[in-house]
Amino acid sequence: MADSSSLAAIEEHLGYAFSDPSHLVTALTHTSYAGEHPGTDSYERYEFLGDSVLGLAITLLIFEAMPDEPEGTMTRVRALLVDEQTLAAVARSWGVGAGLRLGVGEDRAGGRDRDSILADATEAIVAAIALDGGADHALSVVREAWKPILADRLDAEDHRDARSRLQETLASRGLSIEYAFERGGPDHAAVFTATAIVDGRPIGSGEGASKKAAAVAAAANALDTGLPGEITSV
Repeated sequence: MADSSSLAAIEEHLGYAFSDPSHLVTALTHTSYAGEHPGTDSYERYEFLGDSVLGLAITLLIFEAMPDEPEGTMTRVRALLVDEQTLAAVARSWGVGAGLRLGVGEDRAGGRDRDSILADATEAIVAAIALDGGADHALSVVREAWKPILADRLDAEDHRDARSRLQETLASRGLSIEYAFERGGPDHAAVFTATAIVDGRPIGSGEGASKKAAAVAAAANALDTGLPGEITSV
């Protein structure tokens, strides 16, 4: 119930000691508790701030960890790192459940282990750190918590763009690839068409708003078709 021992345990897991513990207490206060205790603030406002701070921290982490990936790939990875299940898992690793302040009914209903509540509390705690010690401390705590999660996700699933994967596949067979481009459409809305070529033979094509996007689409087309038999037989 947000007693001193549970607060201390959460701080230890966070690796951050609050100068003003009331920030952490607020971050652990669910609306059901606030409703039963007039004049008590819930974590809703903190959640609003924490969502933005968390998003920035994870975006920076991904940007550094994936230097060669396009925006679309990084966006997909970010979505995997800020979903409710991941946020709840982080909350459990921080020992948040024991410190939550819940209304009687919510507590009896198992709210301390409810993903939605734990995920909201995670965002609120990030905000509490930012308010207590500044954004840099919040970014650091998020980095430490999410760095291994990002590594696991990248190991579990190949998030490289199609062009990188195709190049590696062909290189393993002693082949190299080049792209031929054509530009169409008006100047303000150009459309590029890319053709992936190996040993003078086209193996895929695609379109995009830039040469890079078109090349990625052409590579994806080549991979989707499984690469022509004459390529694999070289």
